[in-house]
Order: sequence, then C-alpha cells, then structure tokens
Amino acid sequence: MHKHTIRQNTTASDGDLIQLIEQRKLSILNPKVLYDQTRWRKLIQPSSLDLHLGGQAWIMEGSIRPRENETVEDLIKGHSVKEINLEDGAEFVQGKTYIIKLQEAADLPPFARLRANPKSSTGRSDAQARLLTDGNPHYETVTGPYCGKMYLELVPSSFDLILRTGDALNQIRYSIGNPVMPDDEIASVLKAMKYGGRSFIYSKDGKITPPDKIKIDGGIVLTADLEGGHTNSEVIAYRAKKNCPLPVDFQGVGKHHLHKYFDTIEKPRNKELELESGYFYLLSTNEAVSLLPSFAAELSQFDHRAGNVTWHYAGFFDPGWGYFQDQEQQGNTITLEARVHNKAEIIRHGQPIGVMRMERMSSEPLLPYGEKRSSNHTRQIGVRYGKHFFE
Repeated sequence: MHKHTIRQNTTASDGDLIQLIEQRKLSILNPKVLYDQTRWRKLIQPSSLDLHLGGQAWIMEGSIRPRENETVEDLIKGHSVKEINLEDGAEFVQGKTYIIKLQEAADLPPFARLRANPKSSTGRSDAQARLLTDGNPHYETVTGPYCGKMYLELVPSSFDLILRTGDALNQIRYSIGNPVMPDDEIASVLKAMKYGGRSFIYSKDGKITPPDKIKIDGGIVLTADLEGGHTNSEVIAYRAKKNCPLPVDFQGVGKHHLHKYFDTIEKPRNKELELESGYFYLLSTNEAVSLLPSFAAELSQFDHRAGNVTWHYAGFFDPGWGYFQDQEQQGNTITLEARVHNKAEIIRHGQPIGVMRMERMSSEPLLPYGEKRSSNHTRQIGVRYGKHFFE
C-alpha cells in the first residue's frame, strides 16, 4: 500500500484508511482482512470505513448524549432499561431508542476528524443511526485528540429491524482539517471540468449541465424529481406503510417484498406531491451526479431553506459515484430519504431540497465506487428502494 501523510483539508481515501488501520489510528476487529482484497473492499469504501455492531446493545429511556466529562457507558448505566445480546440476533422495535457498542475504535491525533453517516441500506429502511463517543456532546462528529470506543444510537422509525453482531449500519470518514470545498472553488472546478467534457451534474439525457446552469449556494443545490423523466416510469416515489408489522432482517438482502413495506406513488399530473407528517418517503433528485475519483460529496440531511423536512439520512457519496469512464451516459440520480416534521408540506417538481457539499480527496481511491466492488447502486437512475427489498 502507498505510504504518505494525509494532506491538510482533505478526506482520506481507501488507501489512506488502510494505512490508518495499520498504524492503529483506527482499530478494527480483524486487521488480517487488509491482506485479502476481496474482504477489505467490502469493509473499506472508497472514502469511508464501515462500522460493525458488537455483541451488546441497550434499550434506552430516550436519546441522550454525554457531557464532556461523561462516557457513553455512564449514560448506559444511568439511563438504560434493558441489555440485549446480539450474537444470535435481536429485534429492534419501531420508535424505541437503542445504544449499540461498535467493534471499531479510534485514536485520533489533533486536527484529525471523524464524520459519520448511516449507510444507504439503513437510511432507506428509515432507521436513524448516529455515532456516539465518550465525552462528546455532539452526534456524528469526533475531533481529535480522541482515543476510545465508538457507539451507535439507533432509532428504527418505520419498521422493526432484526440485527446481529457484525451487521454494518453506519460508516465514518476521516479527514485532516476541513475538506469541504467553498462555493468559489466548486465554481472554478466546474469551469475547468467543462473543457474536458465533464461535470458534477448531468441532465436526464446524459448531457453535462453547463456551469452557469448549476446553482451553487453552500454547495451544489439539488432539486426534486416528480416527473420520472430519467426512467420514463410512472413511479416517482415510495411511501412506507404506517405501523408496518413486518420486520426487516438486515442479513436478508433481497428477501423482503417491497409492496408489503411500501406503497408506490405515481407521478402527479400537476407535478406536486403532498408529504404527510408521520410518513417516510423515498424520492429522487432531478439531477444526475457524477464524481470523478478525486472528489467525494455529502448531501445535507436538513436545510431550513428547503422546508421543515429531513431530506436525506445516508449522505455520503463516494469518489466514482455515477462516473463511468468509457461510457457515454454519466451520472446517477440520488435517492432522497424524506420525513416531514410537524405539518404536511407540498413539494413541486424542480423544487430545491438541499445542498451537496463537495470534498477534496487526499488521493484517488485504490478502487473507486462500483469498480471491482460489490456496490449496490453502481447504476442508479430514478427513485430506488434499499437492497433488502425486491418487487
């Protein structure tokens, strides 16, 4: 593997993550997997590391974060209701809050930073999965110096989940400093890419969107698709069934009949859709996104300018997402995981739903997204349900 220091203000690539594991800055249960390419490429994504459930979980009284002088174990001792063993599998019930000990740990130097997001299969099952660490009052981010364990707070919302030790529900990115590109840098890169016939954004016919047609405001602004134009399908959204009695077994990939869990929504004639409070929706962006291997991205979960809606749970997009080197058509649409807070909201076709923050990579990944990987959404056009479901 390559040996170098991760550059300032960049996100670590898969090769960097391997190096960090070798240096024990990130600890995994079985480091020997690094010597088996078939195994490590399932564990280490192009710009993130999957985290795996340990053998212990606890039902909590409610969501709670540690103060700076508290450990997560302190929270468990003071606010847990029941301990659960995951070795043989356990059912995690809708609406309850759980803390699960993870197999991985971190030893971060100053200026290093971890960010966490649910995996797409977790987000598309409407499960809120947030990273917790000792002495850290914030979800999802850890800034060095930090040396300690990692935990997951899990709240299933639409379905009960059957989980076991070793299941991966979330992932982390490692960076030195802040890798997020400011708007002027994004604009400059887009202009330079245009001369090479490339872009971050493509239209439904596979053509690049000119830089002056891409709105940049705290990142690249993405919009909702209520026409189904990328697929010519009548189905433009799925809505999770309310109080669904059927659990989702996370080791049952492709084993759950979609229509027992979700209702389909066909494209509305007036290009408007009412998102009802208390329901979970899967929708699609109107834009197709393509990331060259030297860039990663994260879609904002919530943007107050785009309504009182959580638009996305699983926001990480790897280098190589929607990038097909020798093919004419470029770009993948992004499936949105939407839940309205408070009152119902009416969305319209082409309405902004949030921003995609672009990130600089420290180096190109050894294996970009989709290339020689078992990537679940290598070619994703239109709204897509999670890997656990089938039609």
